[in-house]
Amino acid sequence: MQAKRLFSAFSALIIGALLLGACAPAASTAAPQTPQIIVQTVVVAGTSAVQTVVVPGTPQVQTVVVTATPPPAVPKTIDVLANWGGAEKDAFQKVLDGFTAKTGIPVNYESSRNLETLVRTRVAGGSPPDVVMEPRPGAIAEFVASNWLVPLDEPIGKEVLDPHALTMAFGDAYINLGKVNGTLFGLIFKTDSKSTFWYKPASFTSLGVQPPKTLDELMAIADKYKAAGKIPFAAGGKDGWPLTDYFENLYLRLAGADQYNALQLSHKVAWTDPLVKTALTDFTKFFQPGYNPGGPQGVLGTLFTDSIAQVFGPNPVAEMLYEGGFVGTIAIGQTNTSLKPVQDINFFTFPQVDPALGDPVVGGGDFAIMFKDTPEGRAFMQYLASKEAGEIFAGTNSISPNKLVDPTKFSSELRKTEFQQIANAKVFVFDGSDMAPSAFGGGCEFSLLQELVANPKNVNPIAQALEDCAKANY
Repeated sequence: MQAKRLFSAFSALIIGALLLGACAPAASTAAPQTPQIIVQTVVVAGTSAVQTVVVPGTPQVQTVVVTATPPPAVPKTIDVLANWGGAEKDAFQKVLDGFTAKTGIPVNYESSRNLETLVRTRVAGGSPPDVVMEPRPGAIAEFVASNWLVPLDEPIGKEVLDPHALTMAFGDAYINLGKVNGTLFGLIFKTDSKSTFWYKPASFTSLGVQPPKTLDELMAIADKYKAAGKIPFAAGGKDGWPLTDYFENLYLRLAGADQYNALQLSHKVAWTDPLVKTALTDFTKFFQPGYNPGGPQGVLGTLFTDSIAQVFGPNPVAEMLYEGGFVGTIAIGQTNTSLKPVQDINFFTFPQVDPALGDPVVGGGDFAIMFKDTPEGRAFMQYLASKEAGEIFAGTNSISPNKLVDPTKFSSELRKTEFQQIANAKVFVFDGSDMAPSAFGGGCEFSLLQELVANPKNVNPIAQALEDCAKANY
């Protein structure tokens, strides 16, 4: 409308000028003609207009192009869902703020502990979110089967994520984690290691040992502690899930990633397989008499957080603790605030079982998945894959496996070391019990491994019970 008013005003000026010219005294003796003026206006795409003025009786045609500036487009707000609250939410919010500052695209963040239920409700109601940060690979596969997700590596040439840039930033282990049937649907953005074995450096120095590389070396250290009248390990077996993490690290280091996923994710390997039984036998080594406060029954009566205090509290009773990278945060922030990182508490990578398989990492993480293909959503996914986003996250001591991130961005030396373990891992697999059906991974696997702690000679019947439960639930 504004452009048309401009044209009308301009036309009036042209007409006025022509009429004044027509009223001026004629230099010719020819009879005057009644001027007929035709003004034609064409509006083109709302951005420019062509106005043609034709004066009959003369050879002149005047064309004027007027450009109208359209109003600036208002960026579309995108909806991002995750299950993070508290400090995790605050850390991610810094990434969201960085994205908005860079692109001008606002982000509406919504947190829910019932994330998958909320996602399904939104999709069923016709208002799917733009992006979800999903912690379970199994849920991603279910969403793909329902045809809800946008592929990130198709079509070729118009991919959401540039494959070259993705390979430069993330190792194959992390790219492959987000694939379903060979197509990339998830970008893993947040990771935590569960292959961290915690110890007290001063205690190792007093004992005259170095962090072990192999399981045999670790057990030799445990025996040396026991001979010195000290208790080697603490473990929070009452919670159940720490016991599954022991088994997962042992089996991965014995069988490799393909067999690990075939057992935990698809159940193509049986729990009665000989290598599974070997891993279960190795599992029992950690709970030998004299190896834990209170023996096996003490393990089964100890909560995870209490096991941290048994090693790193003001009145410790044990020397080492296996669990994930979050142990350092809890130990320093809650258990014993006088602890000095690296000096009083540190970790080594869970030891090798078969040296030929190296140092694979078991961990957890959260994937960015797209439910709507929009320019704003694409921009967000590309930002999450960038070094910039990873370094903002690192500034909060949160870990993205983007290997382009500068490690000096971490203010915590422990988290920096964990990042380097994760970023450099040639093999990274997801927590097995988290990939399994909940009735198995969060049910009978917990209870049967607790039974194995109490009865370490019952490897065969417990392996059979695990297999029976898996058959019923996969």
